Amino acid sequence: MGFTLRDGISFCHVGDRIIFLDVLADRYFCLSRDAEHSFLELAEGGTPPPDDLHVQGLLARGLLKASAASAAPAACGPIRIPHTSILDLDLPLPGLAGTTSALCCLAATRVRLKMAGLGQTLSWLSTRKARLTNCSASPDGQIGRIMAGFVAAAHLASQIDLCLANSIAVASRMIAKGMRPDIVLGVQLGPFSAHCWVQYRDRLVNDRFDMVRTFTPILVL
Repeated sequence: MGFTLRDGISFCHVGDRIIFLDVLADRYFCLSRDAEHSFLELAEGGTPPPDDLHVQGLLARGLLKASAASAAPAACGPIRIPHTSILDLDLPLPGLAGTTSALCCLAATRVRLKMAGLGQTLSWLSTRKARLTNCSASPDGQIGRIMAGFVAAAHLASQIDLCLANSIAVASRMIAKGMRPDIVLGVQLGPFSAHCWVQYRDRLVNDRFDMVRTFTPILVL
């Protein structure tokens, strides 16, 4: 018998700690040191004693679920290290249509996050992405035009805590244009903070390397 994480939960290693993200509850959390030790044994393929109170507690809280297969919880996998950013290119002039589209997409994303929550919003985005059959072969021009609109919109829309909504909105526009971007949620400690950005292959879309390099990916969609 093995154990897997409940749907909607992901984790990563940051230094000597494990950080969890529960997208259904829209929260980050850590375990106590003892519970973390028991969880780490599971994640590394070990088998804690069947009466391990910490494992039983994680099962009772619904963070873990038993599996008939010999499974172990897996941390968020590595991402392709970005080398360049679309924002470092000479972006075209956005025009009224591009700016308006970006503003509308940002507004719709904020409403969706508020009404549906993070989990359902990411699920909606993932479903749209999975349905794509053909992807743009040379997307830099399209991505540049999309980002020109969002850069212009940033001067008109509030930027407070906007990285999540901005990234979802940017990814949504890219998917609408036939591209499969990655949304990356990352965390860091000392003190704790979280960040979100969009990548397309090994290129950053709506951020720069100096802003994301200190964050460890905890979920890649």
